[in-house]
Amino acid sequence: MTPKLYKGKRPKRRTAWLVVGGGAIVALLVAAIVGGFFLNDTARPASIQDAVRRFQAGGAGGGKLDGVYVYATKGGESIDALGGAHHRYPATTGITAVGAPCGVKLRWDALQGRSTTWTLCSTRAGVELGTEEVVHTFFGQTDDTTYACAGSELLQPGSFRCRSARGREDGTVRVIGRGSLEVGGKPVSVLHVRTVATISGGDEGAETVDWWLGTATGLPVRVAFTSRTSRKTVVGRVHYAEDADLRLLSVTPRR
Repeated sequence: MTPKLYKGKRPKRRTAWLVVGGGAIVALLVAAIVGGFFLNDTARPASIQDAVRRFQAGGAGGGKLDGVYVYATKGGESIDALGGAHHRYPATTGITAVGAPCGVKLRWDALQGRSTTWTLCSTRAGVELGTEEVVHTFFGQTDDTTYACAGSELLQPGSFRCRSARGREDGTVRVIGRGSLEVGGKPVSVLHVRTVATISGGDEGAETVDWWLGTATGLPVRVAFTSRTSRKTVVGRVHYAEDADLRLLSVTPRR
């Protein structure tokens, strides 16, 4: 069974798979170094309660799948600029699902200043990632980055190319197979898909994203990603790393 999503019109613009955007953070940090600023790095967990309040304040979408889903979370992000900094993600994080014109919009909040928003769109082939926005914050410097992609169906093998002002990403999509994952003590049927990409241009590196999408809803039952990127700067090459694994705890969203 192919994962189903909300139906509607697809957006005209496409953006990348889960792209970290660490190069933009690097640029901000280099500017701070050159300018002689001393920056303190702090990272506060994003709370599920805040996500629910934001969902309610936004008009609380009327779709039956809309709401805040809670995920057991492992992982974190790090950067080696300014002596280095590491942000560990909290044990639980939330993904807010709201119906979009083409399907569903998903916003994952890990930390205050660290989020990713995906728009998954229904297509004849199944599901396509329509838009994606990535936000990172290090040493008080926040970056909000969007990448544009083409040729990126999520449920069938193929290739895709993404471009940004800092470089490009070339990757492949692989359908691993069908199976089931336990959520709240009950099995949930899923389709496992993997994207692998190489980043080049201003930024360099690689990233892998694994999606386990519920076949009945199209919503992520599990998401796991690994990213390693770097950028050559006036102070040397600066590296960004992120590893995260999200596993759904309940199929019932909070509202």
